[in-house]
Amino acid sequence: MRIRVSTSSKYISDDDHEIASIANALAHPLRVALVRYLNTKNQGQGVDNVTCNKDLVEMFDYAQSTVSQHVKILKDCGLFITKSQDKFTLYYLNKKLLRKFNSYFD
Repeated sequence: MRIRVSTSSKYISDDDHEIASIANALAHPLRVALVRYLNTKNQGQGVDNVTCNKDLVEMFDYAQSTVSQHVKILKDCGLFITKSQDKFTLYYLNKKLLRKFNSYFD
């Protein structure tokens, strides 16, 4: 179910829309876990910190299609950044956007 929000209100900013989009994306426990996993996985540099869909499917024991649907929602709101490498899609957490979300209510 989608809730329609007026974009013409003087009380609702572009940042409000962005934060609401992120909050909506984080409204499922699997997506919260995916963000947390990528946050810990992408801490360092190098090959060990690269995450692809196969890694996520193995880690969370969900069907590939289920993981892909949840990843798409996280990509659409900007929390996941993807890069193609050969036949793989690599996932990175947009930590700048996550920090913005975390600090929005301070």
